[in-house]
Amino acid sequence: MRRPIHDLLQTVSGRTSFHMPASQGKAIFEGIDLYRLETTELPVTDDLFHPSGAIAEAERLLAKSANARASFLLHGGSTAGIHAMILYACHRGDTVILPRNVHLSALNICAVAGIEPVFADVEQTPEGWIIPTVETYRKALAKNPQARAALVISSDYYGLLCDLPAIAALVHEQGKLLLCDEAHGAYFNWRQDIQNAGARGADLFVQSVHKTLPSVNAAAWLHAMDGIDPVRLRMILRMVQTSSPSFAVMQSMDDARAWMDDYGAEACGRLTAAMKRFYQKTAAWGYTDDRKAYPTDRLRLVLSVPHGGACLQRRLEAMGMDVEMCDTRHIVCILSLLDGEERLNTLLHALERIAGENETETGPPEPLKLRPAQWPERRMPLSQAVFADTEVLDPFAAVGRISACTLGLYPPGIAWLCAGETVTREISEMIAQTPQQRLFGVDGGIRCVK
Repeated sequence: MRRPIHDLLQTVSGRTSFHMPASQGKAIFEGIDLYRLETTELPVTDDLFHPSGAIAEAERLLAKSANARASFLLHGGSTAGIHAMILYACHRGDTVILPRNVHLSALNICAVAGIEPVFADVEQTPEGWIIPTVETYRKALAKNPQARAALVISSDYYGLLCDLPAIAALVHEQGKLLLCDEAHGAYFNWRQDIQNAGARGADLFVQSVHKTLPSVNAAAWLHAMDGIDPVRLRMILRMVQTSSPSFAVMQSMDDARAWMDDYGAEACGRLTAAMKRFYQKTAAWGYTDDRKAYPTDRLRLVLSVPHGGACLQRRLEAMGMDVEMCDTRHIVCILSLLDGEERLNTLLHALERIAGENETETGPPEPLKLRPAQWPERRMPLSQAVFADTEVLDPFAAVGRISACTLGLYPPGIAWLCAGETVTREISEMIAQTPQQRLFGVDGGIRCVK
């Protein structure tokens, strides 16, 4: 009997995870058999899209934890929540303001729904961080007064936070909705040092449970604040999710919420202190946190690496440890609230050993850039380009053509090039220099409008 995925999972389960899902091989409650518990919508269970029993109670408890008007369990990850937020805020033909470093899921729903995205530009810091500012949103709103809503990211893959209250005040002054991709901040609901997006001004916000809390993949929450119609929002959620949701996934979300209600604040405080001690030790070997000048989620582990992020990622992989992602200068790690301190010690010993070897890689480093130096020019509406007749070209043969695809680095899922924009030589060079397994949207070349 051939069971290739089983064999794969058995192999990787022995490795040390510093990536999502944040359960990282450990269950909150012992003795759970997901195969035995999995079921479907029955008269004796409940219906996710018309809840009246256990699901309704789970969502009520979740809304209380998040201090939201209404909360919804998502089994399609934050992607489903982002799709629902944009469809709630905008009609076909409308405009939505997105940060240029938005997740590709937002661009995908705009293409399908015929909603035109316009970008609030981002600033790149000397350390390479991409940070949208209040001023960039002010300019985008001034140029696009017809926009129905604006979306912000807080926090991003690197734990960087934007000035959400100030952006919220700006957006609300103009009578528009503020949506927030808070996928990396599900534990903000219980933190003492950071408030969630709803408390900071967002009308709708989505959180990926599996990114920071102990649950299985595809688990996420969507929260609605005052002024949002929860009945209409649930109707839209039915449109963007399967009609056969997994009760096992929903249980993992509810279990994560229950555990955090009782132990979350203490666990977050304990791990924050452990990470502070970790950074103090790694600084002696040249591994530092260069986000200190910016508002940051301190539970997201980011290390600036003297010999390059890609190099360190490969070295750790060879030692049986897998990080969430890397770029030219950094590695990013996710830590479980269940045993994050133990994993920190494991990583600490590995970094000490690597620093002591004093070896450097030969050959050119992998660029793994977060963004091009200059964003490409739009020449065709997004939804028109996505569904146009196309041809696939070699990246360098595509220079000057209109892209029919959205492509970039994954993770973090930021588009270097969006459908409808002009392919530039810099982007073609970035594609050629990046390992293909790290790219999304590249299918043997660049798909261009004929």
